[in-house]
Amino acid sequence: MFLRISNQYKSPNFDNRRKNIKIKYIIIHYTETKDLTDALKILCNPNKKVSSHFVIDLDGAIFRIVDENKRAWHAGVSFWKKDKYLNDVSLGIEIVNDGKKKFTAFQIKNLVLLLQKLIKDYGLSNQNILGHSDVAPERKIDPGILFPWEKLRLYGFGLPLFDCNDSKRINLSDDRLIIFLQNLKMIGFSQVNEKKLDSETNKLIIDSFHRHFLKGMVGKIPSEHSLKISNLLVSIL
Repeated sequence: MFLRISNQYKSPNFDNRRKNIKIKYIIIHYTETKDLTDALKILCNPNKKVSSHFVIDLDGAIFRIVDENKRAWHAGVSFWKKDKYLNDVSLGIEIVNDGKKKFTAFQIKNLVLLLQKLIKDYGLSNQNILGHSDVAPERKIDPGILFPWEKLRLYGFGLPLFDCNDSKRINLSDDRLIIFLQNLKMIGFSQVNEKKLDSETNKLIIDSFHRHFLKGMVGKIPSEHSLKISNLLVSIL
């Protein structure tokens, strides 16, 4: 299917990637604005020092505002597995959304088409499609609990999702919590603090994990269900 990408708008907020860098990830964001106009006022403003490679409007229209061979300033201080400061090794996609409404069907349809193109063009792993909150859990919550990761999984994009029965929510003992946190680290949340289990960093990482994999658990302490999902992820990654 033909995918139209407009070059109508350009952001000055980019620089050069480091030499011999291979793009590995695609990071999905929401703009936290009500429309494209407000999003571009931020993403194309040199004083804001923030951008992305692509923006997807409410009607699904796609705009390339930074060329892929340049380093857009979208991920900031970020970590995944052994990688740090992911701007160098990633492409950023902003989706127009205020964080309070569902994403439109047009947006998700064209996001899928864009992901198919980028994965093919850059030889990316289907699993390396992440949310901003996955790689920057201490700072960010986008693309938020309304983002339909399950729809991307229909096309094999993103990390696997599991639907496990959790009729009784059982909190984790300290020993089980340690296993859970170790799992999160293996999944990719590399900033887990294994020495201080109740650290603020760990709480935010756990929220990020729940936001992506168990949306109903955001803001809650991890349960045996959380551990089960993390075990399943570790077993196949």
